[in-house]
Amino acid sequence: MTDRPASLNLANWRQPPHNRWAFQHVREIIPTSPIYRGNDCERFTSAPGAAIGEIMFAGLEAAQWSLDRWLAESSSDALLVAHRGRLVHEWYVDDAVEQNPHIVFSVSKSIAAILAGVLVDQGKLDPSKPVVDYIPELAASGYRDASLQQVLDMAVRIDFDEDYLATSGKFIEYRTATAWHPCARDEIDCNLQDFLCGLERADGAHGQVWQYKSPNSDLLGWVLERVGGESLAHTMSHYLWQPMGAEKNAYITVDRKGAARTAGGICVIPRDLLRFGELVRNRGVAGGRQIIPEWWIDDCSQGGDRAAWQRGESSKDFPDGRYRNKWYQTGNEHQVMLAIGIHSQWIYINPVTEVTIVKLSSQDQPLRPELDAINLQAFTRISSVVAA
Repeated sequence: MTDRPASLNLANWRQPPHNRWAFQHVREIIPTSPIYRGNDCERFTSAPGAAIGEIMFAGLEAAQWSLDRWLAESSSDALLVAHRGRLVHEWYVDDAVEQNPHIVFSVSKSIAAILAGVLVDQGKLDPSKPVVDYIPELAASGYRDASLQQVLDMAVRIDFDEDYLATSGKFIEYRTATAWHPCARDEIDCNLQDFLCGLERADGAHGQVWQYKSPNSDLLGWVLERVGGESLAHTMSHYLWQPMGAEKNAYITVDRKGAARTAGGICVIPRDLLRFGELVRNRGVAGGRQIIPEWWIDDCSQGGDRAAWQRGESSKDFPDGRYRNKWYQTGNEHQVMLAIGIHSQWIYINPVTEVTIVKLSSQDQPLRPELDAINLQAFTRISSVVAA
């Protein structure tokens, strides 16, 4: 699909049949800010890989699925696999996907948290400090007694429900504040930072329970802008996109006053998302240079409070896992790390097999847990075949 759907608008852009076009053309729908690449691009070396196209694994209702069926059933747009830094598999649903920045939704959280490590290493951020030390405007909000680390780890008790199918209420107010949803004429000044300052405290102590609440990650973006002294897009370009050798400019959606939608608004071409995944797999090294502190990558992959995760709503997915700095740790024998976005956006990093996988999609529903389990099976199977 190359032409904008005639009936697409700000209220329906995330819904089929519009979403496949919209997820590759977000800047034509929502205000954005560019994340510029540098002059040097770290090109992937392609190498003949294993017969990934021939793999089979259990799909829905115990049926045996081929790779092609899995890609179709999960509304995939791109699947890229790297082994030891070499591109061994590259597939797109059509040619346009290769060069069109695709929205990665909550994978944006994981990207921003890797950037945070640079500012922590520079002494500009201290995760142990109260978040109000960086954003005093939050003094009357539910964040008033939360630490930055608790924000990073999704362990903040705020009064907010992550309901992607809501048609009214606080979640719609949130999407309206981010400029992802239409607003009434008298709400034209509605913005993300005011929304964050208006969030109230929920019962219970911070730091005790993992609860997935996207506003935490938008708050992280505000903190990064405040301590960095410039827009999130500019800081990300300077410390991440340029030094990692990105192939193409990325961009991030912004609200009506220019605040970055850090929780879900980054749009990037698939190969650059794979470059980013490889940067993490290589513990912050790209092009022979240490651009992200090695210790921060290690903290993302090994740190975190297992007890808080066990008390959380997703512990059943990874019983031995944890969550640290916006990254999921599966806790399996390979210590796989994941960045996950709604509508089936994935980065899979296996440090043992030295495999990184990127999957971008236009899944019809924001969440389909039954397909998530199959995605993980597919990633595991691909990883083992490639490394054999």
